[in-house]
Amino acid sequence: MIKVNLVPAEILAKARQKQLMLQAAVIGGLLAVVLALVSLGHWFGLLRLESDFSYKEAKLKKLSAIVAQVEELEKAAAAVRARLGVIEDLLKGRSFYPIFMGEFARTVPAGVRVTQLNTSTVGNNGLKMSVSATASTNEDVAAWIKALEADSHFAGVELGAVTSGGPRVHTFTVTATYTIKL
Repeated sequence: MIKVNLVPAEILAKARQKQLMLQAAVIGGLLAVVLALVSLGHWFGLLRLESDFSYKEAKLKKLSAIVAQVEELEKAAAAVRARLGVIEDLLKGRSFYPIFMGEFARTVPAGVRVTQLNTSTVGNNGLKMSVSATASTNEDVAAWIKALEADSHFAGVELGAVTSGGPRVHTFTVTATYTIKL
């Protein structure tokens, strides 16, 4: 069987062109719908993120206020701890000088007379002492130096120059460091 096309080619070309245009319009419409759906998805995502952001920002403001209060309380607690530390140090050190003077007096032999005692603090539990004294004999000076060196609380005992001011007067200086564990 032979098929003869009686429709002119121009009409067929126009019909083909219409069909292509219709297909292009359908594909364009579908792409527009897909693009619109994707855009709506992004827009709703943006709205959700903005809502989440505003919620978290409000929560952050509340927590910032709480953090500020906590920091303020921590500063107050640190100030109280510092005051308490000073009070504890004062209570510990309150008996320091009486203990020092008792131990110092025990080391001084009968023939030695202390004329001047200067102290300065070294650390929390120490004193640097400088003593000017007179003694009847050189043996009294030596006995005192030995007594200071034998006592575990006195360290760095140094005897200064011993000068003789008469037959029974020897003037000298002693420096040492006194420490105690309170």
